[in-house]
Amino acid sequence: MTYRLLSLLFAFLLCVGPLVPTISHAQGINVEKKKSRLHEIAGFKLRGDAKSEFRKFKRKAEFYGAFFANSSEKTAGYYYNASSVEVAEDYARQACEANSRNPLGCVLYARVLPKKYDPSESGVTLSRQGNKDFREYLRVQDPERYGAFALSENGASGFSWAEHSRGSAESEAIRRCEKSAKKLLRKTPKHLRETVADPTKQGCRVVHWSG
Repeated sequence: MTYRLLSLLFAFLLCVGPLVPTISHAQGINVEKKKSRLHEIAGFKLRGDAKSEFRKFKRKAEFYGAFFANSSEKTAGYYYNASSVEVAEDYARQACEANSRNPLGCVLYARVLPKKYDPSESGVTLSRQGNKDFREYLRVQDPERYGAFALSENGASGFSWAEHSRGSAESEAIRRCEKSAKKLLRKTPKHLRETVADPTKQGCRVVHWSG
């Protein structure tokens, strides 16, 4: 009887496959491939400082990124490697407005999104660096220990592994994420630091657990 039950269980597992989340959607995390794609939205031509800033943006930007331009004043603002397209657009718009005499002239000119981005997918999105960190986080987990992954909306992330409890795993992930967020803030242009330092976007939260 025992042998027959084990045989049935083995056959069942072969049919349903491993009972673990796939890497593309682990516990509600939308894991993207590393490639980014630029999407130009506005139809006007860039001139002056806006044109040169867009060249930099195209060369450096990784998802999620956004570029706002004020065509009449030839100014612009951008942000990239945020955890979501909404945050990237918010920061880029504020950067453009800070560079403009008439902030109302700033409009969305381009976005940088994951190559296979699907806006209909629900779940938590990660910055380009966050995606890289999340894959490494999954790779190093010990099934007999605890780990956690934390992020901030502005693109910072941090994770833990091989911790003795879920509580310590969360604390360590938050600590590492906060360290990353401070480093990111130091690299942020001065006119954006007050915005990026907003606790609702700078603060870290745990979005995934292991163990």
